[in-house]
Amino acid sequence: MLSFYPHRRIYTTAVFALLLFCLAPLLVIPAVKAAALPPPPVAPSSKVPLLDPNKTPYPRSALNDFTNLLDAPAGKHGFLTTKGEHFVWRDGTRARFWGINVANTSLQEPNSDIDAIIENFRTAGFNLLRLHHFDERGGIIDLDAADSRHFVGSRLQKLDYWIYRAKQAGIYVYLDLLDYRRFKEGDGVPNPDGVGRGARPYGVFDQRLIELQKEYAYRLLKEHVNPYTGLAYVNDPAVVMIELYDESGLFMRRGVWREMPQPYANQFQKLWNDWLRDRYKTTSLLAAAWTNSTGVTALTPGESLEKGNVQVPAMTWYPERLPVAQQRWAALPRRNDGAVFAYEIHRKYFREMRDYLHNMGVKVPISATGRFEDLADLKAVSEELDFVGCNFYYDHPYWSSNAPSWQPPSFFHNHNPLSDVDDRSMAAAISLARIKGRPFCVREWNYCWPNRNRATGMVEAAAYACLHDIDCMILFAYETKPTARVSYFNVRSDPSRWGLCGVGAEIFLRGLIQPSVHRIVVPYGPVDTFTYTRYHQPFYALGWATRLENDFFDGNTYRVRQESDNDLILSPGRSGIGHYEGAPAVLHTEDLRRDLGGRVVAIPEYLDEYHMSTRPTGNVPLTYDGLLFDSGVQRNAILSLGLPIAPMVASGYKPIGYNTDADVAKGMVDFQKKRFVFGSLEPLDVLRAALDAMQTFHNVPNDHDATEHNVFSTDTGEMMRDAASGRLVVSAPQFQALCGNLTGVGRVLAPGLRVRNLNSGTLVALALDGKPLVSSQHFMIKLVTDARNADEVAGPDPRFARDAHGPWRLDVLGEGPVTTFGKASVAPIEIALEHRPLLDVYLERGSFELLVNGDNWQFYCDTPGARFKLHRASLPVSRGSGIVASGASLAPNGASTLQQVTVDGAVRPLSGISAGREIAGIYPQQAALVRTVG
Repeated sequence: MLSFYPHRRIYTTAVFALLLFCLAPLLVIPAVKAAALPPPPVAPSSKVPLLDPNKTPYPRSALNDFTNLLDAPAGKHGFLTTKGEHFVWRDGTRARFWGINVANTSLQEPNSDIDAIIENFRTAGFNLLRLHHFDERGGIIDLDAADSRHFVGSRLQKLDYWIYRAKQAGIYVYLDLLDYRRFKEGDGVPNPDGVGRGARPYGVFDQRLIELQKEYAYRLLKEHVNPYTGLAYVNDPAVVMIELYDESGLFMRRGVWREMPQPYANQFQKLWNDWLRDRYKTTSLLAAAWTNSTGVTALTPGESLEKGNVQVPAMTWYPERLPVAQQRWAALPRRNDGAVFAYEIHRKYFREMRDYLHNMGVKVPISATGRFEDLADLKAVSEELDFVGCNFYYDHPYWSSNAPSWQPPSFFHNHNPLSDVDDRSMAAAISLARIKGRPFCVREWNYCWPNRNRATGMVEAAAYACLHDIDCMILFAYETKPTARVSYFNVRSDPSRWGLCGVGAEIFLRGLIQPSVHRIVVPYGPVDTFTYTRYHQPFYALGWATRLENDFFDGNTYRVRQESDNDLILSPGRSGIGHYEGAPAVLHTEDLRRDLGGRVVAIPEYLDEYHMSTRPTGNVPLTYDGLLFDSGVQRNAILSLGLPIAPMVASGYKPIGYNTDADVAKGMVDFQKKRFVFGSLEPLDVLRAALDAMQTFHNVPNDHDATEHNVFSTDTGEMMRDAASGRLVVSAPQFQALCGNLTGVGRVLAPGLRVRNLNSGTLVALALDGKPLVSSQHFMIKLVTDARNADEVAGPDPRFARDAHGPWRLDVLGEGPVTTFGKASVAPIEIALEHRPLLDVYLERGSFELLVNGDNWQFYCDTPGARFKLHRASLPVSRGSGIVASGASLAPNGASTLQQVTVDGAVRPLSGISAGREIAGIYPQQAALVRTVG
């Protein structure tokens, strides 16, 4: 195992003044006094990779050591910056990060444990560490002080030590500023209990809270010097990203707009009325702007800009769910203006904080993470800050509304992640949050326990992050408490998730899955951006086939400068307002079609240039000729905006979904401008139209039957995701995987990974020498299934026993030990590459790993007593450009034997049956691994 980057003795003494200093009037913080510290001890490096969480507090991710993915020390390439849509180093080299979150009290560990954890991160291939939630209880702020402006020196030094050890190891650091800080009266904050942890959302508009955030940033990033590195964080290139706040802002906390405590309610009401007055000048003009096509105004009697009593909106996408008395505050025009108002407040806050940080010397990218399903929120971030971040959690736990959170019982849906394509699924969710022209970071993600199929998500996340060319993936979270227990987010002791982290690092950091060949862009103009209704639409499932992202434009026309920038424009279909030029396009609307005042848009603006009238129809049969549906298919439809056939045919356009008797079509193809044009289009048909347009204009293969069943193949040809079966197949040159429901699966596209007698799980094959898998001499094969606490209690909620898709309930978390319920089987799981058998394991459930490096084979199984067979004779030998299988040429001097390596590092012979280079054995009770000799 590689050692840490050599320690550097620090002789400087960090002595901070105890005098008060001033950043702004009445804004003072006493500093922390820190003594000189000795050099940290070197953590002992275990020679035995222990994978079993019941045998070590810090299990390895894999037998293989992924340390070579790191480039130590962190910071050697200078400060991180951005160029276009990616992170780059100062020399222009692209930077990419596979990260892990460590939060809250997990940061306050003994130095020896931090050493061991950093070593564990190195071997798992993590090159980024996000330090998170260190401003709350148990963190660096002194909770015993009268204010929240004092640091606890010993705890701050823990943060220093994490950064120092990470830097040595080649692991970069991402720092949060405002997470869960609790403000106090001593801070000069009115009603501090009312603002709660993190001052969400008050910290974006209350100037006192903003000044306190600046002060904290100055103290942490600029004034404080890390005694281990001799550098302030602002001057340390190992610190690569700064986050202003975590999951805050007016969109994220939209539910409190009308329930704010005083004095913040009055302050917010005044900001709202001042903003409306600047925008509309008078009450009469406001009333006119908020009056819809039927003459109904959203302004209620008695509300007046002159009196300053116009009520703040109820910012909900579902006003019908509000009490009747509250629904008037959720009228669409009021909500739409609320979105513009919040967007402008966010931009002001972002500019102020960004400029302050830049002026104090911050050189690295800055962002903030709010509500990443809200395009108005994302627009503010993308316009003022350096990168866009989002979260993705699959099957996040939830609790009954009248029960305390984070205590059992909790609920989860337990679906197979590979069976979803909607906004609960990874590619659809990240596509909604992705903004063109900005680096993109999924800064928290997880497939949560106790979902039984969560292991599949580890491969899915890494593989589709490659397809979408994402810049940064940060898994949440690594809990440092040394217990053998699986929990909602803790991956440390979970073989189902932690066991694939190193594989994910290799896939992502080496780019073993090709980025998408094409790019679809959804442009949002002002009306589509600020119409405050749900933004997600079924077409975001296109992210399972190709790269999909949003863009913003001002004015009324979206222009693509070069067609290579966008392979396809897909209009949002919300308002029907806007024109689109410069690239192939699918233009459509739904039935909303309203401007920001709620007035109906009778005909989509993009139809203006075609000079066509539209006509509604009853339920009419439409015939298709290969677009949207296969040729000859008939489907009935009610068209709210049907297009007349005669003028489109006369102009050379091809009808899509037509009825000649009614002289009406659903849409048309304009081949000259490379457009599919529709009046209105059902949400699911938008996805079909986009795939057909990609086939028509870019020759991307498309199968209507596959789309019907939610089966998506990527435009690179390397992945196929079958949601109907709950299966993912990956077939790239250096990485192949079979994930999910594997019943009836025998192989992937040749050359491919083959398996027999495996009904479910996540099976991966990974080349580790840069060669194609079929010719690799250094590779690994790994299977993981489910892992649970032996004493956990979870199952279908009995209240929904008749519903096959009803929720599941977790009643007891359990204390461990961790089990995968592996047991010996009669029939073996048979694994082969192409037609070459590699490994037979007589196992049901459980997990195992085979690591091959030339003539050295290592094998791990978490189920003692399981029989196994290693087919060493089938290992290929490169001879020029061809591959042959020749066992005799590899081992001319006799048969192979086995050794077991115990947990304490002892090496003992292991009985086995060998025939030439074929060798079989039974996995022993106390083995950390089994290896071949000879």
